[in-house]
Amino acid sequence: MRLLHAPGFALALLACSSTNATVADSGAPDAGADAAIAYPAPHPPMPLVVTRKGPVMASPKIVPITFSGDPLVGDVDDFVAKMGTATQYWAGATAEYGVGPLTSLPPIHSTDVPAATLSDADIQAWLTTQIQSPSFPQPDANTIYAIFYPDTVTVNMGGGVGCQDFEGYHNDFKLSPGKFVIYAVTPRCPPPVKKDTLTDMMAAIASHELIEAATDPLPQDNAAYVDLDADHLGWSLVTGGTEVGDLCAPFPGVFSRTMPDISYLVQRTWSNQAGAASHDPCAPNGVTPYFNSAPVLNDTVTFNQPQGGTAKTKGVTIPVGQSGTVELDLYSDGPTSGPWTVSAIDYESAFKGLPASLTFAFDKTTGQNGDVIQMTITVKKKGSSGAEPFWIQSTLGTQTSVWLGVVGN
Repeated sequence: MRLLHAPGFALALLACSSTNATVADSGAPDAGADAAIAYPAPHPPMPLVVTRKGPVMASPKIVPITFSGDPLVGDVDDFVAKMGTATQYWAGATAEYGVGPLTSLPPIHSTDVPAATLSDADIQAWLTTQIQSPSFPQPDANTIYAIFYPDTVTVNMGGGVGCQDFEGYHNDFKLSPGKFVIYAVTPRCPPPVKKDTLTDMMAAIASHELIEAATDPLPQDNAAYVDLDADHLGWSLVTGGTEVGDLCAPFPGVFSRTMPDISYLVQRTWSNQAGAASHDPCAPNGVTPYFNSAPVLNDTVTFNQPQGGTAKTKGVTIPVGQSGTVELDLYSDGPTSGPWTVSAIDYESAFKGLPASLTFAFDKTTGQNGDVIQMTITVKKKGSSGAEPFWIQSTLGTQTSVWLGVVGN
């Protein structure tokens, strides 16, 4: 069970929907740049999404489900149909994880009127009834029932409320021995915005969940790509989840309508291969040349995980009331138009509205591939998770990249 509740997610969607969100080159190479610099300069590795060895979908197929009276029925049908033909987008997001081509099945327009409030158990019971009738296709290991609820319905799941604690989710349940139902739920928030924006939000959320449903079809019963490598578990304090869509959802520029083969606003998702090659890890069609500022974190810290329990990961240990210095290694996968600007954000004050846990100072705030910045962190108070996550932001022109870290005490 994976919730999509990344901080700033809805705001990012609204911002993207008001513009033609593009993934542009960060500029022409600097004529004065040192040609002898190797690209990328040495830096700590990006996170990896790792599998628990459960299955992924070899031939995924979507069954789109909408309800009578929904003003977005036509948009949903068209979006899902185009997802089935968006081969470059789909393969670019999923092929490295062993997922095959996507097919869109004929849409189902249900005449049922959903209750005003639904739990995940209600949705499972309704799906079971429909599958047992002759009107719904039977489930198999490659079937995703994609349910799109109108804004008259509030969905509750895992102790959270749709549009408040999460934007969408995917899940599974056992229908009979050896047979599972895999489904994705896209609730609809009712903000006072125009229909085009609601369509953008629907497509962006659904693209995230459909990709995760294919790369981790059985999160309840036999999970696949659902975890982070041990050294980067602290990223979950900011991303909220650790599946391939969750890791990119909070970051600037990940929602794009400029994919080569789909016109809807969709999300780029985490690529282990791209990150390992020092390219933009949010794929396909990532920022190029890609640049970032990676903290060197050599300590082992403990934190409280968003989904419960504690975990240990790489971070920096600084007692409350004291300061420590972290090295930032700047790198890019090719020449950029010049130096980029580096800043840091205390996560809890910026995204959760809590008093700041951390403050930051730098020996310099600009640099480029091969440069090193010394960042001094002062811990003002212990974080709500038992540790203090931070967000390092690198900005060049209109492009921004992000790296996450965590302080333990």
